Amino acid sequence: MRTIGQLSETTTTVDVRDGAIAISVAGEVPLPPDRVVDASVDFSQRRERVFPAVSTKRTTVHSLDTTTADVTEGTRAGPFVFWERCTYDWSEPRRVVAVVSDSNVYACPGSLWELAATPTDRGSRVVMTWTRRFQRRPRGRIMGFVYQHNGKRAFTKYARQILSNLAEEADAKPWE
Repeated sequence: MRTIGQLSETTTTVDVRDGAIAISVAGEVPLPPDRVVDASVDFSQRRERVFPAVSTKRTTVHSLDTTTADVTEGTRAGPFVFWERCTYDWSEPRRVVAVVSDSNVYACPGSLWELAATPTDRGSRVVMTWTRRFQRRPRGRIMGFVYQHNGKRAFTKYARQILSNLAEEADAKPWE
């Protein structure tokens, strides 16, 4: 696998099933799986450093336990703010699942985000999957159209940015 700096090339797949669109992006980072998962469930100010589309000023942590969290996160896209409330679960080793329970764009149930990190000789292979169903209201219909026609390119770019940010964290202090 060819690497660019510390980041390997990524692969992207798109699956459309039962009205849901799933975009998966995979790549390698020089971090062990536990550090990848820790970064994925760090809801502090550091979150924006790894997940730049998530605005910490638009994030509310409703509850946080040892392996679960209830969190609302928002993202500005031009004049719009899109938000989703998710139940995060990282009780399964090397895996995080965030099920959308409420949103101003995504349909519930049926929308979620998943991250799986498996060990490699150089760190971890990380697979992130965004599975989305969209509301039938105007904003949901518009975003559904955009996601269907531009989602692969946009989420590949975003996932590469996340993986690159994780790679930069390889020499940083581990999450606590």
